[in-house]
Amino acid sequence: MSAPEVPASLRSWMSAVSEIVRSVNAAEPLEKVLTRVAEQACELIGFEFCAVMLADERGECLHIAGCSGLTPDYLAQVSDGGSLRIRPPGPDLDTPAARAYREDRTIVVCDVRTALSYGRLRHLAPTQGYQALLAAPLRGSGDLAGVIVAYSVTARQFTGPELELIELLGGQAAVALETARLRSEQQEVIRELSRANDELRRGRAVLEWAEQQHHQLMQLVLDEAGLPGLVSALASALHASVTVEDIDGRVLASAPAEGYCPPPSPAVRWARTARGALKAQEISGRRYMVARVPGPDAKGRPAAAGPAAWAAPVVVGGELAGRLWVTAPPADPEPVQLRVIERFALVVALLMLQQRHLLDVQSRLSGDLLGDLLADGGPVRPRTVLDRAAALGHDLSRPHVLSLLTVEGAVPPAVRLPELARAAAEPGPVPLVGPYDGTCVLLLPAEPDPGDALRRVLAKAEHAVGRRGTVTVVAGPVAPDLAAYLTAFRVARGAAALRRASGLGGFVDVGRLGLSALLLETGTPDALRRFAATVLRHVEAHEERHGGDLLATLQAWLSAGCSTAAAADALVVHRNTVTYRLSRIEQLTGRSLRDSSVRLELQLALTIREILRAGAPG
Repeated sequence: MSAPEVPASLRSWMSAVSEIVRSVNAAEPLEKVLTRVAEQACELIGFEFCAVMLADERGECLHIAGCSGLTPDYLAQVSDGGSLRIRPPGPDLDTPAARAYREDRTIVVCDVRTALSYGRLRHLAPTQGYQALLAAPLRGSGDLAGVIVAYSVTARQFTGPELELIELLGGQAAVALETARLRSEQQEVIRELSRANDELRRGRAVLEWAEQQHHQLMQLVLDEAGLPGLVSALASALHASVTVEDIDGRVLASAPAEGYCPPPSPAVRWARTARGALKAQEISGRRYMVARVPGPDAKGRPAAAGPAAWAAPVVVGGELAGRLWVTAPPADPEPVQLRVIERFALVVALLMLQQRHLLDVQSRLSGDLLGDLLADGGPVRPRTVLDRAAALGHDLSRPHVLSLLTVEGAVPPAVRLPELARAAAEPGPVPLVGPYDGTCVLLLPAEPDPGDALRRVLAKAEHAVGRRGTVTVVAGPVAPDLAAYLTAFRVARGAAALRRASGLGGFVDVGRLGLSALLLETGTPDALRRFAATVLRHVEAHEERHGGDLLATLQAWLSAGCSTAAAADALVVHRNTVTYRLSRIEQLTGRSLRDSSVRLELQLALTIREILRAGAPG
């Protein structure tokens, strides 16, 4: 049986979070709050049963503090003194929940019948009637409090979004526990310090401020305000500058518009003191812990006594995806303000996760479209292909340049080439990007010239891949209509294969080769290389022994339409010099340049030679 689809829309998630927050803010009993968390897990992800388990004060056993759908018999069996021991003496008494708590990570059991390392499941699972489960720790800003366990009545494989949601719900449960603990501590302070009215009023105002910010955060998300709206709201609440950047330091959103103070420069943030704070933050895993980063001194040098900034990690899929920075606040943020920053970072991660899913869908749709566009014989239904491209924001009725992005070697898992190419092409037109035939295909409007955008794509890809691989970007021919894309792809693919054979990578422009580019459609790299070597062998040997500019002169003459005067002007030499050099080339090759077939062979040989060299032709 296939796993049910997870209703992972941001609106459904935020509605569930708001329900949990309302329960916490209404001071409902902890059991009722955690039961509501369990109910939301069943409703959001599609599980039949769910339980929120907390560790006892001695850290020896887990007990169910809130649940949904569990029978009294099962609850009685689990309540047995040794049922959920956190550190049992052997596997016969172990459970996935205990292991998730011990190892502080999500445990997946796709079929309890094959989970031989959890002996207690043989007795517990039949009582309730489940065959698969997920157990995720309750991670907050404090110590690990317990686990959330979701059960399925059928054996199943769990998807990435299901794991994300159960872990995020575990985070919300941890936040609920922390909020309940804070509320309890506040009530204890009220009882013990009844005379300190001023301090109590201040504490209440701070708490109300935090709740107000949280409600505003939820409303902004439900109103789909996006990153700019979230960042502007946080900057206004803290009277500070706020910046969200990705893992490469690219600013995604910032506020306020006037008086904005950017985050520390790379030289400052990666100085010894600041680097230690940020590294400690990353080691903390998925916890949204805010780190204090010392700023520069009056001369711009890193200094522990300089004005500080605060950074919260933005974590998506267990990986650091960026940071939320708070700079130039009127005073160091108080603990409750730090928690507000952490909550904003959590919502930023949700938005980035949603955006990542949208980009994945867009890449799949683009790949399917390219598959139809580049099929043998051309598109079967051209009008449909144009309509699908228009739905993705691209007008393929206009001439486009077909380009390829290839990587020889390992691509890091975090690098998404289509997403990278779209971002690097900015601020120009966004390309239609998708995978096809083992390459990453990019379609960019022929006007304006996409050369600069493609070079930015190359630089971005080389930076992302590093020394793990060799990156090649081929700017192929212009496709004036749908029927021309297949030929353009074959030409670009041939140039990419030829460039890979040289082991160089880099940027190759075959868009201005005219008919000579057609040779790249069918020729293999070895055959093309042998052809060029044979045609130019004697001229290259002469230049190696005596030097000179014979090949450069030949290229200039052919590019100038075989005009001696134009070639002389381009080379800044006398016409007689060009005439002499061309005569010398005829002697070395034994061929007459008056023969048009000879000129074509020489042009093709020079083209192949340039592709194999580090420089780009054209």
